[in-house]
Amino acid sequence: MLQVTTPTDLEIVMTRTFDAPRRLVWDAMTRPELLRRWMFVPPGWKWAECEMDVRVGGKFRWAWNGPDGKPALTIRGEHREVSPPARIVHTERMEMGPGAGGCGSDGEAADASELVVTLELTEQGGRTHLKMTVLCPSREVRDSVIASGMEQGVAAGYDTLDELLAEIGR
Repeated sequence: MLQVTTPTDLEIVMTRTFDAPRRLVWDAMTRPELLRRWMFVPPGWKWAECEMDVRVGGKFRWAWNGPDGKPALTIRGEHREVSPPARIVHTERMEMGPGAGGCGSDGEAADASELVVTLELTEQGGRTHLKMTVLCPSREVRDSVIASGMEQGVAAGYDTLDELLAEIGR
């Protein structure tokens, strides 16, 4: 079960345990062909792009079209630290498009802000504990991210990731 906390005015911390080895969780988080299979997409939305260059200085870009086929959301950033299979630190900027159709946040604060996301994976007894810390530039941006429905989307995606990990772990 996903746990979400706000330990400071600028941070969102999400934790979850997966019944899979850390290497599999790492692969699912860093390989585009796997990420596309589990990351939550709102109903009617479709993946448009999933590009990832997982190395320090490498960039990523994820994009979705809304039900009307128009660009709805783009998330892009750059990797600052990559330590397989334990840790990734990257920047993240979200841009809502005309195809979003009112889904998610109001877009104003989040669109203009760059977040810093730290993903840490630890393994014990074949199970992997994930800790993701999202550092926001202000309390207002943090609150906007929380209000966007992020928690429900991340939880739904991680539930699908559980199924994918069981499938690829066989």
